Amino acid sequence: MKRLNARARAHQAPLTVDSIRKVVLSMYHRRHDYWTDADIAELPLELAAFNITTVKQLRLLMKRHRRAMLQEERARMPRRLTLGLLAECNPRGIDVHANTSFFAIGGLVRVSMEYEFGFETMLPFHEIREDETV
Repeated sequence: MKRLNARARAHQAPLTVDSIRKVVLSMYHRRHDYWTDADIAELPLELAAFNITTVKQLRLLMKRHRRAMLQEERARMPRRLTLGLLAECNPRGIDVHANTSFFAIGGLVRVSMEYEFGFETMLPFHEIREDETV
């Protein structure tokens, strides 16, 4: 049996919160890391539901939709919406001067899953998250 090199072993590693953070921050800016581990704790289970269980599968998913997500982040919002988000969300995810916002790590992964699998398939996960916050 052929022995795997270090890169192949790293790519076949199962997903954890730390590995998800490492993969996403290797492709995106550090400013996306503004939530805690508890906010992305359920991501390994959500990804496993779509058969994404290794670091390599997540990396390929994130690379496939990187351009679309960055374009979505660059879109300007109306000033009223920017101020409303600033009042109700974490201010570190909002650029008030440019009237833009950027996703946290969990948001980047979930939006790339929506691009890949469609919004309708992600609805059960959105409903679960909304029930937990109520």
